[in-house]
Amino acid sequence: MTMKKNLKIIIGLVLVLGCTKDYNTLEDITFHGGYIAFTQEPDLSFNILKLDTESFTGTLYDPNENATNYTLKAIFGDLETETLVNISSFPTTISFTIPEILAEFGLTIDDVGLNDRITFVAVVTTPTGIFDGRSPNYDVNNINQGGDTTDRLKFSGHHNAMEFSFTFFQPEGVKIRGTSFEEVPVGLEDDVYVRNGGNDETIDLVNGENPPFVDYVAKGTGKDDELGFDSEYIAITDISTSSLGFSEERIGVVSLLEDYEAYPDGVQGFHSEDADGAIRITFDTVNVPKGQENSGVSFEVFFGVTSWEELDGLHAYANITTDDGSEVLELASVFSNDTETMAGQWLKIDSGYKKGIRSYQLVIQIQSGATAESFDLDNVIVYEAQDE
Repeated sequence: MTMKKNLKIIIGLVLVLGCTKDYNTLEDITFHGGYIAFTQEPDLSFNILKLDTESFTGTLYDPNENATNYTLKAIFGDLETETLVNISSFPTTISFTIPEILAEFGLTIDDVGLNDRITFVAVVTTPTGIFDGRSPNYDVNNINQGGDTTDRLKFSGHHNAMEFSFTFFQPEGVKIRGTSFEEVPVGLEDDVYVRNGGNDETIDLVNGENPPFVDYVAKGTGKDDELGFDSEYIAITDISTSSLGFSEERIGVVSLLEDYEAYPDGVQGFHSEDADGAIRITFDTVNVPKGQENSGVSFEVFFGVTSWEELDGLHAYANITTDDGSEVLELASVFSNDTETMAGQWLKIDSGYKKGIRSYQLVIQIQSGATAESFDLDNVIVYEAQDE
């Protein structure tokens, strides 16, 4: 009987408090910090080819209705701006162009790369405290070395304006020239390339009478004419503990589906395995159309799933010309553990858009010392920006 009476008393108190207009149990037990949000999720990704005209606009509001001040700074790598925004009333619309933000760092649009980001961090003042927009970061002593805004409030849907970042995207390019090795004749899956010269002789490779072929002469210079290429063997000391060089291996253009379901483009690619040295493939030079300032080069590679040693891997670069002369554009250098990490999937190696390049000559060097260490190359493209 006593327990029933106590339950009645508790229920009665809840009902009384719930009916009292001046008493809000949730407000009484909840601490509202400083948090500012956008009324709508703003666009935070910008076309890297149009940074000179790209701009940002967002309207800020105070969902807790307790903010007395909001300031905003920007961070780019090791650089940090002075206060960009200082606001004491809401809602308020803020806007600025990308060049304006970069100028605060002492930078221009030429200093921005595709993988860069500009991070903005706010500080909100309320009657009960000052709240940093960064996420909390507790050290081993349980002392917060970061900010006061939980990651949960930065999920999409909260329209977070406490810590947010500008990122950059590259619009899809238009092919100038390329190859997916589709025009090169292929043989059976187990056909091997019979090489010229000694097994470990550094020498320009030549096609045999039958596939697989390691060289190809382009049929034309049009957009749809596949690029020609030339292969050579380069001896590498100590790349293999068993032997150096090769005489007959599956090297050259093939049509294999042993390690993947499909090629990125078409049904053929360039394959190399057990070279006990390096195969260097040099593609035809591609001229960028006159007046085009934005262009790039890309290809895709598949590393076989196995153990890769220190000297096994890929080095890719492009010999380029500009108005000022000739240069080398480094694209990728992937060896040993990095190769193992990337194995088992098609990977795109892409220069991104480069300004002022007049021609590209892509060079890919793939080197390994064991049969299981295999490479497949496909979808080589030299591209330009689309016309607007």
